[in-house]
Amino acid sequence: MAPGRFDRLATRAGPQLGRIDPRSDPPHGLVRLGVALCVAITLVVGLVFFAKAVDKLGADATVNAEANTDDRELAGGNSLGLVEEALTEARGLIPERAAYRLVVGPDAANIGQFARYFLMPRRPTSDARWVLCYGCDLSSLGDDLDVVWQDDAGIAVGRLPG
Repeated sequence: MAPGRFDRLATRAGPQLGRIDPRSDPPHGLVRLGVALCVAITLVVGLVFFAKAVDKLGADATVNAEANTDDRELAGGNSLGLVEEALTEARGLIPERAAYRLVVGPDAANIGQFARYFLMPRRPTSDARWVLCYGCDLSSLGDDLDVVWQDDAGIAVGRLPG
């Protein structure tokens, strides 16, 4: 900036800046200076937190964009402690137009509604041939159950004759 321009700017801004000078008006000037400092600090802190929030949103969006279809479909059941592989296997083994029976053990009582959603369009009935045993006692289903898939956590998919 040329020296002449700076002098004109200082001349224009001088009266405005003089209003917050604590020496200009002893009791009120100090209050005005305090308010101006609080506003300036609030603006700086707000801008810093805004920049951090925008950065975090970008990171969250990146994580969400990297999720595949299975991750997105199973995300709602993660809070229930479900075994993702079990429901994925059940969906692959039970035909879409078939009915299934969900037998749930005492440790997995909350899994029913999520399994119903995840296995759609398959429908749950109490007398279906296909059985999804989620932590249940397999012996309670009889010797006729043909276990098609089973894991170490006591989850099984099987078929009853019929």
